[in-house]
Amino acid sequence: MTANSKIANAVYIEFVRLLYTARWPIVVVGCAMLTTGLAVAWQTHDLMMAVIGLAGMAVTLGRLVLCFAFDHAVAKRPLDVGMAKLWERRLAVGVISTGVCVGAFAVRCFLLPDLAAHMIAGGLVFGYCAGTTTRFSIRPWIVQTSLVVSVTPAVAAALWNLDLLHTAQALLFVIFALGGLELIDYIHATTAEQLTLRAEATRLARADALTNLPNRRHLVEHFNELAKRLTRHGEGFAVISLDLDFFKEANDRFGHAAGDEILRIVAGRMTELLDDEDLAARIGGDEFVVVQANVTDTAAADDLGRRIVAALSEPYAVAGEAVLLGASFGRALAPSDGVTLDELLHKADEALYAVKRNRPGRVREVAFLADHAPLVTEIAPLLEHDQAAPATRPTNVDAC
Repeated sequence: MTANSKIANAVYIEFVRLLYTARWPIVVVGCAMLTTGLAVAWQTHDLMMAVIGLAGMAVTLGRLVLCFAFDHAVAKRPLDVGMAKLWERRLAVGVISTGVCVGAFAVRCFLLPDLAAHMIAGGLVFGYCAGTTTRFSIRPWIVQTSLVVSVTPAVAAALWNLDLLHTAQALLFVIFALGGLELIDYIHATTAEQLTLRAEATRLARADALTNLPNRRHLVEHFNELAKRLTRHGEGFAVISLDLDFFKEANDRFGHAAGDEILRIVAGRMTELLDDEDLAARIGGDEFVVVQANVTDTAAADDLGRRIVAALSEPYAVAGEAVLLGASFGRALAPSDGVTLDELLHKADEALYAVKRNRPGRVREVAFLADHAPLVTEIAPLLEHDQAAPATRPTNVDAC
């Protein structure tokens, strides 16, 4: 997943979270429908107005229950994109249902002979549209649908009276609804821009400046979240320590600019192998850490570690030459190897260093490859792009 797509997902999730903070406007609309519906019913002896008022209040109570259910769900597990879409659809049902109730309220009022009821209908429609437009414009499709189902019946019912003043009132409904649609686009665009800037600033504060991978701060936050899931749901995870073999030699020979380019390529190759819930972080120099989610045995962690090592052992096109390096990894599994980040990193580092100690004679082999790296043009089929699928050759593929 690219940085831009991650930011877009973060903005969308924040949109949905903000929707569920609108508790007071929900209460206001529900109370307004209940009190005015009962008042008109009392004044005109029309039972249907009381039913509509009670229905509006019932929808309001249902929306409030949904808000509390959302709070409970988020407290147990942070929102992801899939959850956010589900909760957005649930909230849309409530908002649109309220719009239907407002439209029904207006229709019934305009069919009554009491002009005071017509005035109350107009006030409720205008008030609902203004409040809904202002509070829910961050999800345009929801508020636009709600405006249509509330205003369209009101316009039709006002025109049903067939006089100049009611025609003017219907025209006002249409004009203000069109203005509301424009305001919805403006509020949504402005809010999206602000949230995107905030998300980008947050990402930069939690990302490595060179590789754009998560930094140690982001690693700690991600680990803490997985640790909570381990405690609550027993979801295990693995911590994999990796570093490049002979990166210093390549950096000294080809220069720091080439070394930086190698690290950026490394970041891209690692990211391609991870699932959405996994995380790869650079913690310094040529040292990287991968946190693999939803792991219950060592086989899955070892498989990912070997695939990463294989990918990082492929040639790097740097400074007009093909540079061959190696990579090593060690892994630790939570909770069997520890439950804190320090414990798991320590275990993974121990496994990593054990791998390095148990490879006699490999220094000469890799040094020879570095000193005799062929030109890129001589191995062009291997370097069509730096993030091609890893070759099957076993060179430098080390397991813990």
